[in-house]
Amino acid sequence: MKGEKAFLKHVCGVVVKARDEEKYIERSLLSLVDQTLPPFIVVVNDGSLDRTGEIASKYADVVVNLPRHRESWVGRPELAKVVNAGLSVLENEKIDFVMFSDGEAIYPQRYIEELVMRMRRYGVAIASGVAEYEVSGSFSPRGCGRVVDAEWFKTVGFRYPENYGFEAYLIYKALSQGRRVAVYSDLKFKLQRATQLFPQKVYFWGKGMRALGYSFTFVFGRFLLFLLKSPRNGFALLKGYFSPHVKKYDDLRRFVPNFQKRQLLNRVRELLRV
Repeated sequence: MKGEKAFLKHVCGVVVKARDEEKYIERSLLSLVDQTLPPFIVVVNDGSLDRTGEIASKYADVVVNLPRHRESWVGRPELAKVVNAGLSVLENEKIDFVMFSDGEAIYPQRYIEELVMRMRRYGVAIASGVAEYEVSGSFSPRGCGRVVDAEWFKTVGFRYPENYGFEAYLIYKALSQGRRVAVYSDLKFKLQRATQLFPQKVYFWGKGMRALGYSFTFVFGRFLLFLLKSPRNGFALLKGYFSPHVKKYDDLRRFVPNFQKRQLLNRVRELLRV
């Protein structure tokens, strides 16, 4: 339709965070370059020791090279700083949407176009597709493959907060303001390596839950689910949740537990109807 096609002229900027991704990043960036709605690509090379930066420079509009650090920052506030280094570039570009990606993700050609059209049509602030072989039942758009309305994002700082749980924060912030978020399970993309869970990563997730003000009932439910698959991960989650000295998000202090309570009640009603 003519009105919908007009939306395709709007620019989407994408931040790709990458650390030692020389095996995967070329295919990932090619999938972005070949989009029917080509984005402005910013790769944040997070101190890679391999050819990640060199390969990225062939396809990205901008490559931000950060210094090397020994430890993995997955799940930690420091990872938000990596993403924010890319956002500091995009905030100077005239874009209508921001996408977040990792160096191993491969997207179908119409991925960005489809998300942009649906977000425009239904007034969605944050949306994503689903990685193949991952469960898509969650209300929360995943971090990699996420697209955010740039105009709304600017109203909350155009940055991820440098705190635990920073990706989930953006979802709850939008919901707390009455904005729509969406997960489109028919929009599939691929990850060139499987997502892995390990105790340290889950421990940081627990810290994020505490920072966001998750209710213990909700966390305990997650603990039981983890426990069935990996007792180590389950107890790592609780250890993280009960960690002291975790900075909480004051602006979400009341919203998150109330939202989770409503989610739980809705789930109970669904089960009773079955």
